[in-house]
This record gives sequence, structure tokens and C-alpha cells, in this order.
Amino acid sequence: MSDDSEPRARATWLRARREWREWGGTITALEFGDAGSAIAVGAQSEPERVIRVSVGPGELARKYFRNARPGESAIESAIAEVEDLIMPMRPLVPRDSRCATGDPRVSRIAEVLQVSPEPWRCLRTDAVEQCFNRWVAIALGRPATQDTIPMDPEFAASLLLLREWLHHFSFENIRVA
Repeated sequence: MSDDSEPRARATWLRARREWREWGGTITALEFGDAGSAIAVGAQSEPERVIRVSVGPGELARKYFRNARPGESAIESAIAEVEDLIMPMRPLVPRDSRCATGDPRVSRIAEVLQVSPEPWRCLRTDAVEQCFNRWVAIALGRPATQDTIPMDPEFAASLLLLREWLHHFSFENIRVA
């Protein structure tokens, strides 16, 4: 997938603002590109800022998750890299912000977690965390026959990246278009 995360973040933000008229608070739209991610943040009629971060699931997958069982040090290194890149942005996103995405990678995670297909699926942060823990258990040696979670590198990297965004920005959920 391409690295058009900035215009997609802006477009998702605008769609969420239009469709969530009754909610007047801040919206944060998150979109992934192959080697980068972007967030659009704001509470007015246009995003107040669009920020690009040089971490995306494709690059993470190539760097840390070349196989289905990457090992503990690769997982920890991927988490550390993502945290180092996104934590400086934490002060730029209000704590009461509502999070949205139209990203197909996040949509795939919602499908794996069997979130009902609504116009804006509600993917809860705790469900993403549980899914990540299931993936880690398999990656670290639990027999995969006990779980049906995808083990491909792109899914793993998308899941890790989503988990870190949701966790460190204290979102209760992300709405998936």
C-alpha cells in the first residue's frame, strides 16, 4: 500500500466531522502508509494539524517481523521504536479526542475481532490489546492451532502499531469506517 497517509488522514477526519455532527469535540484521524503514518487532529471545520510520523506497518514488518514467529527481542524492539516516534506527539492530541480511521489494515483487525460491520465500527482498545496478546503468545511459541489470528508480518505490524497508538494516546476505542 502507498504512503498517502496524510491526505487519507485529512479525508477521514473530514468524513468523521461531517458524519458525527452531534459530537462537537476533537477528532483524531489515524491512517497508516507503508513506511509512515499520519494523524489529523482538530475540533473545528478543518483539521488544525496533520502530522506525519515515520513509522508504518510495512516498514515495521520488513524490519522486525520477517517470519510468523519473530521472537521476543524483535517484538520488544518494534514496540520501542514505535513508542519513541509517537510519544512526542502525545501533547498534541487532547485526551477527550474521538479517534477514527478508514485504514484497510485496521478494518482487517476489526474483521478478525468480529466487530459488527456498521458504517463506523467500534473497535475497543481493550479488544486490540487482547488480540495483540494472543498474537504475541503464538509468536513466542504457543501452538497456532489454538488460535485463528493471522500471523502474517503485515497484520502483526499493523496490530502492534494500532495498539501503541491507542494505548499511548489513551483512546477507549477507534471508529473504523
